[in-house]
Amino acid sequence: MSTVPASLVSYQHQLEDAIRRDLSTRKARRRRIVVRFALAAAAASAVALGLVRAVGPASAQSVVHRAAAALGGKPGTILHVDFTGRQWGPPRTVTWRDQSWQLESAPYSRRQIETNPDGSTVESTSGAGGDQVYDPAANTIYIGPPPVEQAPPRPHLERGPRPGTYTLRYGKASLVISTKQAKAYRKGTLAIAWTIRKQDGRVSENFILIPAPKVYHGRDDSDSTPDPGSPAFRDQILALLKSGGAHVVGHKTIDGRDTIEIDSADGHTSYYVDPDSYEPVELDTTGTDGGTALRFHTYEALPAEGNGSLLDLEAQHPNASVDRSASDYQAAQSRLFPHG
Repeated sequence: MSTVPASLVSYQHQLEDAIRRDLSTRKARRRRIVVRFALAAAAASAVALGLVRAVGPASAQSVVHRAAAALGGKPGTILHVDFTGRQWGPPRTVTWRDQSWQLESAPYSRRQIETNPDGSTVESTSGAGGDQVYDPAANTIYIGPPPVEQAPPRPHLERGPRPGTYTLRYGKASLVISTKQAKAYRKGTLAIAWTIRKQDGRVSENFILIPAPKVYHGRDDSDSTPDPGSPAFRDQILALLKSGGAHVVGHKTIDGRDTIEIDSADGHTSYYVDPDSYEPVELDTTGTDGGTALRFHTYEALPAEGNGSLLDLEAQHPNASVDRSASDYQAAQSRLFPHG
């Protein structure tokens, strides 16, 4: 299970101010190289030797700022993301892969290829015209009905099923809480945190209440709230970086690659970025009964002009049949996504 707070605010302006103040009072410091020898205890089975570049307070702020900037949407581009996910915990460990192409401006069309733990793949698209799914067995593209515009869900409290309880609802998810918790939620001392679980090829999301992270009072940015229904993890990473509680741990080698580690205030989330581009390398989250690791293979912005075929199922499968029946689309959805 992984938790990502859903009530987080932008930290970008505070970071910029801190960087400007720091640069006005001191000259740029050369990056220091610290050689650290770590000798394991007698019971340990290995000796660790590593080179760690020191990250001071000012440069740490810059790292968080640049990591957030690297994730920012660039209008007129298509964001291409390819990552492998691994989730461990009861009852077993599962792995999957997700590759997507997301238009970074209206109508925000998206094409996605999901590789499930059993090795099966599902390819789909979404956009202004509705959703589509490709069935390779039938070599057919099924087109769903036009979307119905709905207002985004907002959390709200209702009377609970028992005296002294409330039901906190957020979209289709709900949580029964005590009167004390309801008061703390209204005051802002408790915050919503989403839990993400993948089992038998199905991703399920719900939420819990956790102590609210430290809030830095700055520009209100409601767009920094993660969309709990979004298949992309970018918004969740941005929420961590903009929370004001993120701190830079230092350099860490992942699969032979140098990265910079950024941790959440509660220690349950670690985000690793490339030290040059600040693009994501890995995102690790841990909970009480396991955790999730996302290893990014590709994270790049492509020009939208000339790459529209990346968002089009018919362009990707020019020989496929096209079925516009709503009932056939629903049947294909049930067949290709048996777990929802």
